[in-house]
Amino acid sequence: MSRLPPPLTEQAEEIERVWNLFLIGAVAMFAFVAVLVVFILVRFRRRSDRLPRQVRENIPFELSYTFIPLAIVLGLFVITFITVRSVDAEAESADDVDLVVDVIGFRWQWRFEYPDSGVVVNGSEQVVPELVLPASSTVRFELTSVDVIHSFWIPGFRYKRDMFPNAESTVDVDMTATTGTYPAGGVCAEFCGLDHHKMFFDLRVVTPEEFEVWLAEQATTP
Repeated sequence: MSRLPPPLTEQAEEIERVWNLFLIGAVAMFAFVAVLVVFILVRFRRRSDRLPRQVRENIPFELSYTFIPLAIVLGLFVITFITVRSVDAEAESADDVDLVVDVIGFRWQWRFEYPDSGVVVNGSEQVVPELVLPASSTVRFELTSVDVIHSFWIPGFRYKRDMFPNAESTVDVDMTATTGTYPAGGVCAEFCGLDHHKMFFDLRVVTPEEFEVWLAEQATTP
C-alpha cells in the first residue's frame, strides 16, 4: 500500500487538520460506545429469570442522546464548510498568481499547458505525462474536459475537483516548500470509461530555480 504523500499546499494542510479532527472524533466516539457496551454487558448480565426494572421514559436522557450528536454533527459541518470556503478561495487578482497551468482531461489522458511560456505536456498511451510545479509559489489551475466528466485528483493536495465537458473551473493553490517526485501522483477520480485506470500522471515539485531551467529545456524540445 502506497503512503499518502505529505501535504504539498497550504490548502492541503488545512484539509488535513480537518481530517485529523474527524479521525480523533471517530476514535473517541468508538471508545465511548465500546466502554458503554462493556459496562452494560457486565452490569446487567443475566443473574436470574427476573426482568430488570422497566422504565417507560426518561426525557432528559432522550434529549441528551438526540441533541448531543446533533450538536457534534453541526459543529463538524461548520468546520468543514469554513475550510472548504477557504480552500476554494481564489487569489484576489491575476498578479497574485505566480504560474497558470491549463489542465485538459480527455479519454484517457491528460494535457498540461503553461500558457505564459508556451510549454505543453501531452500524455499518450506510450507516454505518462508529468506535471511539474514550482515550490513556494501560487499556482492557478484552469480545468476543463473535452469529452466526459473527469476529476483532477492529486492526493498531495488532499482534495479533488471535477472537470466538466466544455466548461472551465479555476483552482488556486499555495505550494509549500516541499519538493519531490511522485510517480502516479495524480489521477482521474471519476470513472470515465473503459481505460479510466490508465488516466494518471506523474507529479514533480521542484524549486523555483529548477522550474525555470525545466521550462527553458522544454521550450527547446520539439
